[in-house]
Formats: sequence, structure tokens, C-alpha cells
Amino acid sequence: MKKKIIVIFIFSLITLFGFSQKSNTDFIKEIKELNQYGKKIISSNDDNEKQQLNEQYKSLLLQVISNKDAFDYNFDSLTTISILKANQLKIYNWVLPKTNGTYEYYAFVTTLVNKEAYKVIELLDKSDKIKQPENKILTPKSWYGALYYKIIHHKKLGNNYYTVLGWDGNNKLTNKKIIDIIQLDTRGNLKLGASIFKMQKRTKKRLIFEYAENAVMSVKYHPKFEKIVYDYLVPTGSNLKGVYEYYGPALNRFDAIKIAKRKWVYEPDTKIELDRSIKDHMWVDPKK
Repeated sequence: MKKKIIVIFIFSLITLFGFSQKSNTDFIKEIKELNQYGKKIISSNDDNEKQQLNEQYKSLLLQVISNKDAFDYNFDSLTTISILKANQLKIYNWVLPKTNGTYEYYAFVTTLVNKEAYKVIELLDKSDKIKQPENKILTPKSWYGALYYKIIHHKKLGNNYYTVLGWDGNNKLTNKKIIDIIQLDTRGNLKLGASIFKMQKRTKKRLIFEYAENAVMSVKYHPKFEKIVYDYLVPTGSNLKGVYEYYGPALNRFDAIKIAKRKWVYEPDTKIELDRSIKDHMWVDPKK
């Protein structure tokens, strides 16, 4: 029940701090129906019912976003879903909370390939089947699922690279924070992950942080410094290394990755002064 409340809270925050868009198309009727499905999915205590409702939700959402006008439509009244947009890419992303405390993630990515071509791509969550995910370039049919809360598009990384920050409820023992890359080529083809995370002695394709369910981890982008700053995680005891249900933030250390030479470069023990805005506070402390 605790995580179910958290999911509702997260969705409401995404909606509250949404983006402004303009469109002549009216999706009011469909949005109302989608909101009804979304609330029923979260409140249901039956996994079969959740799945049936989710299929109806997904089908109707696909119908809506297949309309090119949806790319510039303001969906701020659509709840229980994360909608992020940057440059020529837009993400519709939601979570299906299961009764055993685990989660399934769903997403559609839409992109304006050019003035004429508009493309809709579904991401399929295969997290449980992906071994060594930090070292894999993935496809839409094999996505490391998460609920994205921030998208970063910076010319210093390249026009076709989009960095996303995400949350994964994982299970009853741990949560995860994820920093991933969405790559788009000139034809609108999509890949997930990229060899641009330069971390000490090795380069990773995405970053995944796992920590205790009752802990809170901050992962935030600071545009002024072109850095993603995050809590340094440590176990509660030296004999618990690798047992992530006992991991939480260190009290006096933040690490970061900084944009440099078209990569995210690791910066240990960063001395940045964090500007904890209301938006950041809400996102990095979802358990409260």
C-alpha cells in the first residue's frame, strides 16, 4: 500500500510540473477516459484486472498519440502518467504496480523525424531478463523499464542523444535510480544506452543505483554546472557490501557526472552547492 501511494504521488508531481504546449486538436474526451482507467489500475487489488485495464489504457493512449497533433498538445490534465518532451522527442511513460510489490513499466516514444514524418515507438519492459544492463545497448523490444521524471537534451552530447533520469520500485526490499540514454538516428530509429558514461576505469552504457526501500536517493540535473549530481551510496556495515537492501546515502558526500568531450564524465565527491528547489525535493524524497 505504501508504494501504491508513492506512485500516485509521483504521477501527480509530473503533472504539476508539466510543460506548456499548444495544439488545435481536442483530446478532452479521451483524457477523461484515460484518467478513469489509470485510477482503476492503481486502486485495484487484482493483478488480472490490472492487466485488463492496462491493455485498454494502452490501446486508447496509442490511438490518441498516433495523431501527429498530440506531439504539441498540452496533456497537463492527464494523470497517472509521466509525459516528458525535449527537442524532437516525447515520452509517455507509466507504471503498473503489482500486488506482490513489483512493477511493470510501459512507454511510448513519439518523434518528429522531419516536417513530414511522425513516428510512434513502443518500449517493452524486459528488465528481469537483461543481464549486466549497465553494459548493454538495448532496443525498444528489450527496454530496462523505469518511470522517467527528467529528460535532458544538450548539444554538447550530440543532437541525437537524450539523457533520462528514472525511478524503479524494483521490489519490497530495494528501489533503483537509473540514468539512461535514448538515441535517435535521422530516420527516427531508437536505441537505449550509449557508451558515454566514463566512470573511473571503465565506460558504461547506463547507470543503475540500487538502495534500501526505506532510503531516499537524490539524482538531479543541475543545468548551471552541466552535471547530474547524486547521493553516494554506502552499506550500513562493511560486511554488507553488495547487499543492496542495506544501502543508503552517505551523510556528507555527493558524486556527479559532468558533460565533457561529448560524454558524461565521473566526478567523485563533487563540491557543488545543491539548489534544492521544491520540484527536486519532491522527486528525490518520494518515500515521504
